[in-house]
Amino acid sequence: MTYILVIDHIATGGAERILIDYYHYLEAKGCKVCVFVLSGHEGQSQWTNGVNVIYGSRIDEDNIIRKTVQQTALYFKLNRLVKHVKPDVVFSFLEKSNLLTSIVRTKAVKVMTVHNVLSIQYTKVRDGFVRKALYGMIRWMYNRCGNVVAVSKQVKDDLVASFGIKSDNIYVINNYVNRGDIRKKSKDTTDNFVFVDGVRYIMNVGRFSNQKAQWKLLKAFSLYVKGENKDNVHLVLMGHGEYIDRLKQLADSLGISDKVTFLPFNVNPYKYMKHAHLFVLSSIYEGFPIVLAEASSLRIPFVGTRKAVPEEMFDDKEFWETCIFDSTTLNADFSTEIHDDERCLAALLKKGVEDEAFRNKILKHTSQWESCNDKLIQFCMYDELCENREKR
Repeated sequence: MTYILVIDHIATGGAERILIDYYHYLEAKGCKVCVFVLSGHEGQSQWTNGVNVIYGSRIDEDNIIRKTVQQTALYFKLNRLVKHVKPDVVFSFLEKSNLLTSIVRTKAVKVMTVHNVLSIQYTKVRDGFVRKALYGMIRWMYNRCGNVVAVSKQVKDDLVASFGIKSDNIYVINNYVNRGDIRKKSKDTTDNFVFVDGVRYIMNVGRFSNQKAQWKLLKAFSLYVKGENKDNVHLVLMGHGEYIDRLKQLADSLGISDKVTFLPFNVNPYKYMKHAHLFVLSSIYEGFPIVLAEASSLRIPFVGTRKAVPEEMFDDKEFWETCIFDSTTLNADFSTEIHDDERCLAALLKKGVEDEAFRNKILKHTSQWESCNDKLIQFCMYDELCENREKR
């Protein structure tokens, strides 16, 4: 079979990682595969080494007129690629790519994937007319495709409730990982940070951005360690992004700089993650965060926000409720003011670090999901959709 995989960009996000892994999986099966990236350029990502990539444009325009012209040009470029390649499947990731895939002219099977809770992602759209038009476009494009992959139950529920997408069009397929590869890589030695015996490390890995909301974690951590005078607890934040300097300044303002370490993004975060006593996901929203699947594969207890920690990872909903908190502040706040949701997170940090019974229950109640945490299962489910030629 011949595939075209379509994505907005390739940086360090979860959707990009899934695409790259799926590309190599399909190649290993003997399929012909190419990747169409809406914006980017050769050498921008080390993940694309050895990958057959066609770039539609070099940058993503931000001016609305230039963006409209750019999207029109991208449609024609993708259309020409489809005519040339004659794919059996066009498989897309993220909203811009999904829109182009939904309208491109082809008899190929189309599969579109949704990786976020869109109603929360688009709260930043304030204009009522624009918001209504955006919701209408999302409803139109996903209702005309019979193969929509939602990465979690909450993503599917949001598509149905907020956008009116037909439930029968949506298939929930979680993001899994290669456990064996992660455990193997976790045995490597860290080269820019020394983990000290006897210190309990709380860890977060992700882009330093509004969505990931690490400022909440810093404030909650400051409440925990200063209130309890904890000398043996340390916070490690790994990633990169536009908020790095402001987060460092916040840690300084909170008086916890000596207890917080910022590490740059690393292609092998597992050699760091294995030292974590507790993994925390402070994101305002996620679809199905791959980093939690990775933490699960290393059997690290984790806690986080309601919209970031998927319910289906737990076999007991009531216990899941004890591992999450509701994120009530949605906009970045780098002041030292502590909000109620950050106080709730501080209590979760204390429980997740110190309560061994609670920590063991997290591992127990996620063990059933972990038994299925295999990337091959995810990709085999993708294959079933791609081979279903009745739904296009």
